[in-house]
Amino acid sequence: MSTVRTDHPSEVLQGKLEGVRNKHLLVGLGTGFAWLLLAAVGLLGIGMFLDWKFDLPKDVRLLFLIGDALVLLVIFIKHIYTPLTHRPDYEKVALEVERGIPEFRSRLIASTQMGHRVEQDQTAAMFVDAMVNQTEKMAQSHDFNEVVPSDDFAKAAMWSTVVTCLALIAFNEFQPDSRDLLNRAFLGEKPVPRKTIIDSIIVEPNEVVARGDDVSIRVVLAENSRVKPRTAEIDIMYESSARATVHTRTNTNDSYILRLENVRETFTITAKANDGEREKKVKVVPRPAVRTIEFEQKFPSYTGLKPQKRQRGDLTLLLGSELKIRVTANKSIEGGVVFLKNADGETQQEQTLTVTGDGSLQSSAILKLDDLSISGFSVRLRDEYGYESQDEAFYRLTMLPDKPPVVRILEPIRKEEKVTQRATLPIMVSVKDDYGVDNLMLMFSHGNSPPQMVPLKVESTIGRLARVPFDWKIRDLKPSVGMEIKYWVQAYDGRAPEPGMGKSRELTALVVSDDEKRRDLQNRATDSITGINETAARQEKLNVQLGEIIRARAVSSPNQNE
Repeated sequence: MSTVRTDHPSEVLQGKLEGVRNKHLLVGLGTGFAWLLLAAVGLLGIGMFLDWKFDLPKDVRLLFLIGDALVLLVIFIKHIYTPLTHRPDYEKVALEVERGIPEFRSRLIASTQMGHRVEQDQTAAMFVDAMVNQTEKMAQSHDFNEVVPSDDFAKAAMWSTVVTCLALIAFNEFQPDSRDLLNRAFLGEKPVPRKTIIDSIIVEPNEVVARGDDVSIRVVLAENSRVKPRTAEIDIMYESSARATVHTRTNTNDSYILRLENVRETFTITAKANDGEREKKVKVVPRPAVRTIEFEQKFPSYTGLKPQKRQRGDLTLLLGSELKIRVTANKSIEGGVVFLKNADGETQQEQTLTVTGDGSLQSSAILKLDDLSISGFSVRLRDEYGYESQDEAFYRLTMLPDKPPVVRILEPIRKEEKVTQRATLPIMVSVKDDYGVDNLMLMFSHGNSPPQMVPLKVESTIGRLARVPFDWKIRDLKPSVGMEIKYWVQAYDGRAPEPGMGKSRELTALVVSDDEKRRDLQNRATDSITGINETAARQEKLNVQLGEIIRARAVSSPNQNE
């Protein structure tokens, strides 16, 4: 049996089916573009409206823009990209036409499928040709394009046209506000258009306020505001409050002023004037204050004393000392000053505090106490915002001068002592000082000669209290009989820059001959014996009186009945 092929697929049927495919494509693309336009206009309009209503920050507008792009991408893939890349073949279109035009009774799908087949039998080929010819005749009286529904396209086109027209009308009607909103929708920097524009909220003295201070709030309208209302609301929302406190203020030279007294905590200002609204946060911080303070006294070097810690009620300090203070604040500080004051409250000296590090609570200063008029000091701290402490405590100081040494000549006892030309005069000196004596000098003069000195040498450091003996060899002076030598002792401490000096009473050494010295010694011996006898007599008299008293108490008193 020979192989027979049909003449060729029917060009009539293929043309009509291709028309259906093209209509499918056009309707799909039209619907997709309509929905794409509707979604773009709608999403953009909604974003612009929300931005106008709530003044969205740039980050939120960016999220809106990304969301719009994702929605448009989904619509593009579903309604534009998919119809372009997944067009229905002829067989599917033929089935669709047969469902829409039942008169074909499977002839159209059969003609489409068999028009491309090779038949082994000539009879079968003749039947196929007859079926194709019959189908072509039936197809000539029918419009295959009617089976493609266009309702979705019409609906999408209508809605996109209506919404786009309304959007264009609104965009044109609300110029230039709509242009500014469109600029912001694409992340522009223009402000949200308002009929009333609040240019700024000015907080005085600063946007960071010290706790307890008064605050002045001024809401200023922009010059290009189209509406400048007579009143505005200034809402104050404190951090601890559940709702804001509303203050209504009247327009004064395009501004609204509110004054708050003694603010205690951070708050947010919300100013509302017509359709304009603006916010500002005001931070309330505590003023710096001294939480704890430590004292350490460093004595003058000449005292030889080690540094000593002090308490606030024990600040009696030696003049010339240094007082190191360590201050711990209630918050981080940037610096501070210590004011040394006199009894009248006048500042004598200022000393800068040294902060241990950035943002530290610790600071310190070394105060040089070299003025007796200093009666105390106060500490003023400064924080990172420039606020200073107030009502500083006054730390009272008592300055003690270093008293000069106290020196006495214990021996000789007499104010005037008679000596010979060969005499050695024994001297006993008592010296006392709060922080020790550095030098001890025997001073003497005779006639009109200037005072001369003799160092009193000691075996060890004199210290704070000591007795120093010294044998004064008067013979080294080669005095003449009748010479009157005045002498005294001076003691010097280690005080700087000028040492303190203590002076004993002045005594006299009278140079006499040997005979006169003997007579003086005899007179002293006689006076001593006489003094001893008088003392013994007084003692015997006291003994007699004491015995009489004892005997009188030993006698019992008579009874009352006798």
